[in-house]
Formats: sequence, C-alpha cells, structure tokens
Amino acid sequence: MKVPAKTAALALLGMFAAGGACGWLGARMMHAPAGQAAPAQWVARIGDQYISVDAFVDEMKRRGGDRPGQFQDMEQKRRLLDDLVYRAALVAAAERTGLTVQPDVRLAVDQVISNRYVQSTLRDAQREVSVTDDEVAKYYAEHATDYTVPARKRAAMLKISVAANAGDAAWVDATQRMQAARTKAAGLDARVPHFGPLAIEVSDDDATRYRGGVIGWIAEGSSARYAYDRAVLDAVRELENPGDLSPVLRGADGVYLVRLVESEPRQSRTLEQLAAGIRQRLMQDRLQAAETQFRQQLMRQVGVEVRESALAAIAPVGPPANTTPPQPPAMPQDQG
Repeated sequence: MKVPAKTAALALLGMFAAGGACGWLGARMMHAPAGQAAPAQWVARIGDQYISVDAFVDEMKRRGGDRPGQFQDMEQKRRLLDDLVYRAALVAAAERTGLTVQPDVRLAVDQVISNRYVQSTLRDAQREVSVTDDEVAKYYAEHATDYTVPARKRAAMLKISVAANAGDAAWVDATQRMQAARTKAAGLDARVPHFGPLAIEVSDDDATRYRGGVIGWIAEGSSARYAYDRAVLDAVRELENPGDLSPVLRGADGVYLVRLVESEPRQSRTLEQLAAGIRQRLMQDRLQAAETQFRQQLMRQVGVEVRESALAAIAPVGPPANTTPPQPPAMPQDQG
C-alpha cells in the first residue's frame, strides 16, 4: 500500500512532536537488524523495530493508565497498540519513499526538535530567573529621575494669519485686531478657562477655534516635540497662573495670543506605583540575558564557522525595494 506523502509527513512530525506519544516512543523502539535476536519481551514489530513491553507500559501510564478503569481489558490495550503501530508504520513507509529527507520535511522536523531542546534547556533555566523586592527597590533608587513626570501646562491660543509675502500694513492690522481680542479675553467670565466663543470669532486656526483655542498639554523641556509656532511655545513657558494672558505675539505666519488654562507641577511617582513595572522590566532583561548566554554557549559547543565572503556573494532572490515616492493619480484628459 502506498502511503500519501502528506499523511506520512504528518505522521513523521507527530513522531517528533513535543510531548507526543510517538516522539517519546520513537526513542524507545528497539532495532533488531537481520541476524540479531529480537528483544526478549515485545508486543509489536514494525519492520526491524520493536515496541517493548516496558515501553508499552510507560505509554499506558502517560495516557492516564494509573486512573481507575483505564486499560483494564484487551480492547483498550489493543486500541492503544493499534495507534502506536499505525503511526510507526506510517513513518517507516515515509522513510522508504524518501519523504524524511525532503528539505521541507527535514526543516519541519528540525524545528520541532530544536523547539523541544529549547524547552528542556533554556526554558528550564529561565523559569529559575527571579527578581527580589530589594532588587526592585535598588533599581528604583538608581533610576528615580527617569520616573519623574515633568511639569506641564495646558494652554489655548488665538491666531490671526498673515501671508508670508504680506507687507507691514498687514502685520499692523493683524496686531491691532489681536490687541482688541486680548481686551475681550481679559473680560471673559472667570468660569471660562480658555477663550470660549472668542476663538470662533477671532482665530484662523481651524484645529483649535471650535474648542476655545485649546492646544492641549505642553510638557516642560520638550518644546521640540510640538509643531506650534515658537512664539506660542515660549509664551506657554512664561505664563504661570491659569487665566494669565500673554502679550500679543508675532509669529512666523501670523499674530498670536496665548492663555494658560491649567498647569501641573513636576510629579515623582512612588516605588509602590512603579514596583510591578520595574519587576517586569528586570525579568525581561534577565530572561533575554539568559537566552543570549544560552546561544553563545551553544555556538561554542557545536563549533560554528561563518564565511562572511560567501554570505556577501549571495545575490538577492527578489527585486530591490521601490524607493520611488508614490505619484498622484493622473488627471483626466480635458474634454474640450
């Protein structure tokens, strides 16, 4: 009977699967080449391989045979043996067809074996990794400044745009209009923390005018992160109390007015707030260190040599990446 390649390949992988019955059994089956005696006690033979009684008993235990009622009759034992024999027969058939040496099958088997080896070596070592409370506290003390939340300010702005090629008259007009807006802003109800409806009336900045001119939080020492005009960022830094107004400001593309909405001082987070995150970070660092050490030791043990010149000479199998920026779609032809 010819065994389909896919079926045989799956069975072969099953023989090596981590924790799988046949992966374990394959190591326990005994070979008896022609001219040599078979093992003293065996329950099945597949070609020149034998399933010993001890191996079968161990497999019964692995499949829950120590529970009451399991494998008490011949039918249960026969089903187990049929399964083991069938799988072993599939592998034997696959070996005869040359399937086991095909590159894709060999790659899949190698992957299963390497994963199993990692589980029984590196993962066992990593499970021993731990982080103590004292180590967490020491790390916190050494990096306390890293966990300080910088002071930040929430501001609102008004903007009257001035064209880049505008003359002095345009700048004077915009400045006068913003000065009038500043007078109105100074008279806003104290319950309005920003510019309120004045932003809709005056501001040309569409992103903020419908929310009272609010531009959000500006963190201390990180002005470069924000796209607002330098004049606005400098004004936010100088304002101290919520409600304070800046002078009328000339920016690169228009005239601005800034109001401080609220501010928060620099805050230090406690060890109790950060302990869980620090512990996780230290654990990740140590797990990574254990894996790095494992890889280095493994490379030394097996003896690895890399020919850089040969690697560099290997040509890519695909075309280079397209570095041309995407072009806009072509416009339709005029229908004159």
